Amino acid sequence: MVILLTSIGKRVELINHLKTQAKIVGADCSDLNAARHFADKFYKVPRVDSEDYLNELIRICRNERVDYLIPLLENEFELLAKNRDAFSAVGTTLVLSDEKIVNICKDKRLTAEFFNKYDIPAPETYKFDKSNADTDLLSKTPLVIKPACGMGSDGVYIVEDELDLKYALKHVEDPIIQEKLSGREFTMDVLCDKNGEIIYLVTRERLEVRSGEVNKSKVTKVKSVVDISRKVMEALKQEGSIFGPFTLQCFLDENGEAKMLEINPRFGGGVPLSFEAGADYAGAFKDMLENKQHESKPISEITMLRYDQSVFID
Repeated sequence: MVILLTSIGKRVELINHLKTQAKIVGADCSDLNAARHFADKFYKVPRVDSEDYLNELIRICRNERVDYLIPLLENEFELLAKNRDAFSAVGTTLVLSDEKIVNICKDKRLTAEFFNKYDIPAPETYKFDKSNADTDLLSKTPLVIKPACGMGSDGVYIVEDELDLKYALKHVEDPIIQEKLSGREFTMDVLCDKNGEIIYLVTRERLEVRSGEVNKSKVTKVKSVVDISRKVMEALKQEGSIFGPFTLQCFLDENGEAKMLEINPRFGGGVPLSFEAGADYAGAFKDMLENKQHESKPISEITMLRYDQSVFID
């Protein structure tokens, strides 16, 4: 099995896990990345906004006889989803949900509408009107203001007072304004097969976050978190074709009620904890390729503590 990962950056643990069952070909627009030193083969490619990007990926897939292309960066999802057939033509399966699902996950307003449509508990989303922002919105603090189509923690502001509000609205273009949730924060790693059926669902409590990425986390099995995650995945199947890895986020309040925050159709940064806890994604991909039924392994409640490690090159 040959897997091509794009925008590999520092996804070393992801590569090492998938290497247990596959040859890993890595691609990135910069050759100054740590993960290339762990992939079996590396290609420097143009930026995703380049006219040559798509053709270069197709060429790599053809030359390396790639079975699965798994993109890691949201910026390329829409482009790749639109060109799924071009990869199929060279024998490569794009591990990514269809374009409609990608758009629901990318645009936070569409995400909020999706949650509302399927009665999935989620933070309240407020309409933004410059003429009454100071009066209406301040009465609803604390708030979260972020780009409607942003990624990670970039451009996310917590609003507690009028000064916060003015600063956030000045610095966030095309903002979405929502109720700020509180409680225990969970990330759910989900892997779906080609029919949209869940192979693995692991619930991870985020104990400490640094620069938007989990630094300390623990696998914690909470029924309400599992239930709402399954409800989200079933609802997504009603909207389009889902396939591959997903990362969901929710908050669990003091009463044990879970509210969904985000859906991302990709690997999360903390997914190595799920691998170590027993979620054998690599084995699942191999079984899917060979049209075998994957036997899911039991998941252990373990804790992950992260630290920095360096790669040195001449």
